[in-house]
Amino acid sequence: MRFLICGLFGFSLLATGLAHGETLRFASGYPPNSVAEEAVEKYIDVLEKQTDGELTAKIYSLTLLNLLETSAGVRDGMADAGIVLFPYFASEYPRINMLAETSMLLNAGDQDPGMAGLIFTGAFSEFLFLHCPQCDQELAKQNQVFLGSASTPTLPLLCNTPVKSLDDLAGKRLRSGGPQWSRWAESVGATPLSMSVNEIYEGLDQGVVDCTIQTTTELSIFRLDEVASDITLGVPGGVFGGSGVNNMNRDSWASLNDSQRGAVLRASATLSAQAAWGYDALGAENLKKAREQGIQVHQADADLKQATREFIDQDIKTIASNYRKRHDVQDAQAMIEAFRPLLARWTKLIQGVEGPEELAELYWQEVFSKVDPSTYGQ
Repeated sequence: MRFLICGLFGFSLLATGLAHGETLRFASGYPPNSVAEEAVEKYIDVLEKQTDGELTAKIYSLTLLNLLETSAGVRDGMADAGIVLFPYFASEYPRINMLAETSMLLNAGDQDPGMAGLIFTGAFSEFLFLHCPQCDQELAKQNQVFLGSASTPTLPLLCNTPVKSLDDLAGKRLRSGGPQWSRWAESVGATPLSMSVNEIYEGLDQGVVDCTIQTTTELSIFRLDEVASDITLGVPGGVFGGSGVNNMNRDSWASLNDSQRGAVLRASATLSAQAAWGYDALGAENLKKAREQGIQVHQADADLKQATREFIDQDIKTIASNYRKRHDVQDAQAMIEAFRPLLARWTKLIQGVEGPEELAELYWQEVFSKVDPSTYGQ
């Protein structure tokens, strides 16, 4: 991340790469001591080791750019790199957001919901790196290079009343954080509501909403364990996977030499793995604590799961149609069909992974190592 000197800095180092001990400025819209910050710190450690201290990074948590500012800030060189949440910028990244919106496909197959975030991270990163030149074009228009993603655990219902069946959901008011989940709510007879994440606590507490479609990580992050009495697993599913955990300014990327870019890619595999594994672990820990606190944990009934599977089959067509009409993504259906096999591939690859280090090695071997640092993003 850089200030007014960024243009001169990038120009002078364009041909030769960064000098010994140079520091990349990394913008994070997440607070200190969060899963995201811990993942970036791991990234920095690997980057330093890979370059023998020639290249490092400094994280600025909530002090340089917030999440709404990060895309433009990285684009304009206020930061060398940062965490970009693509759904915040619908018109800038239509193809990338379309793929992120398909995450409920994880409910349609044999994927383990306990590893949904790890699966989607691998598939999404692989597709953007290796199979989507149009996605790179979207990023190039924003003067950015994609260097990996991370996904949340699967999304259950966090409620202030028991919900297990279709009948239980009829007329319920559900806070939704994305259009696909809003459509799902309507399909099962509920009413979707738009509400900022900072309003959910009060909404559940005062009965303004009956449930929020939210990962269990938020039980501790936003203290929802104080106001949620019930959790329903198995629906609606899907993950929040539309993130670029290390989007880099394209000029900053070009200023690195091939060896440095390779080191950034190696470290980025660790960043993706640490973030995805960290969120997954926190979600599992919070669910365990919720049970201990007396929060009732339910599995969705068969009728609700079946209705959800039927919705997913239809909604994939809706997603493709919406992006064709609204964003002129004429190859929408073809892109989705090309992406689906990667979810199945990563379902198999992820089996047996027992920690973030193993996950980082898997991401590196299967995806990041296949990116050519001499040509990618050039």
